[in-house]
Amino acid sequence: MKIVEKYLWRSVIVPLGFIISALFVLWLMFDIFDKLGRLVEKNPPFPLLAKYFLIQLPDLAQSILPVAVLFATLYVLAYFSRHRESVALLAAGMSPVVLARPFLLCSAGLSVVLYVLSFSLSPTAQAGREKVKKQIKQEPIEENIFNQIVYRSPSSPNTTQGTIWYIGRINLKEKTMQNVEILFRTEPAGHDLSKIFASSGAYRSGVWHLSGVRRAEYATAGGPESLGPILPELVLPELTEPPETLAAKLLPPDELPWPDVARLAADRGRLNDRLRAPYATEHWNRLAYPLACPLLCLFGIAFGMTDARRNVAATVFSSVFVLFGFLVTTRLTVALGQGNRIPAFFAGTGSIILFGLGGLYLFAEKVGWLWELQGWSAQHPVAAVWLRRIGLVR
Repeated sequence: MKIVEKYLWRSVIVPLGFIISALFVLWLMFDIFDKLGRLVEKNPPFPLLAKYFLIQLPDLAQSILPVAVLFATLYVLAYFSRHRESVALLAAGMSPVVLARPFLLCSAGLSVVLYVLSFSLSPTAQAGREKVKKQIKQEPIEENIFNQIVYRSPSSPNTTQGTIWYIGRINLKEKTMQNVEILFRTEPAGHDLSKIFASSGAYRSGVWHLSGVRRAEYATAGGPESLGPILPELVLPELTEPPETLAAKLLPPDELPWPDVARLAADRGRLNDRLRAPYATEHWNRLAYPLACPLLCLFGIAFGMTDARRNVAATVFSSVFVLFGFLVTTRLTVALGQGNRIPAFFAGTGSIILFGLGGLYLFAEKVGWLWELQGWSAQHPVAAVWLRRIGLVR
């Protein structure tokens, strides 16, 4: 590696690490000042108190890393411009793309970090923090337990019978439920066929095993019911809904591990479009959002490669405007997607695609990306064929 390239990498990595650390420390300091007074009343041990504030770091990384990439890129390029280092490097024959390479590779590495964190650590951070908070306040911990659930099986043109579940309490970790009432109805007429009362149930081998069961049959629609005997256990092959599906309305998609989100998003057989929309939107959002690091890096390069002494205010304002617009657009599209107002794919990826195209355009205008691509394709005939087909090179 050349001395100039080593200098570039050191000039990028050190400010980036400093800005990331500074943002984490500032966020934690505000959080500590806001909540420490209420927590120390219970006189918790220091390790438990430290765990309460540090357990949220994976979740904070989702917000901090893209912002840090943008401002680190602006800072380094502004420093280069103020000291005329970027002018000297470009005048010495260095390509603008080579100058931008350390920024892009560092942002790509942080995207990989976000993908790893979004798999499980970031979504479960808030739930873990609430658990630690209850430990500090010496309150009982009920993890993955939900009360008063109403679930209706999805209807489709081929179904002639549906169910409505009324569940008093369900434990997702142990896969059990208590105080259950299951109503069997005709579809789409909605006439009651039978009803099952059970004191408890356990989900084993893909089927619910009900205990303390009594069944009521309806001879005619709306007619009197005939109660059967109380059975110690009853297993019906058609009762295959997993506990997570029954509690889908109560499971926040942004607090679930990625595999669970993907499973619920693809469960078209048990969840209708309205129930699947939050999970499908969250699934696409987790696929797209880590790309915010290289996306904002493109804007930082485009805005930062300028005369810093003349355009500092305009550069900072433009960067803040883009950052604010990106965050607002992301939150808005995700909210619309979770409410089943727009398709889940566009809700989860729309802001990345929209701002990504804008960032690529500005990057191409500033560093001559298309010109560099044409020069590179001249040395790679196979790639040139594909680039020519999509119109990027002639």
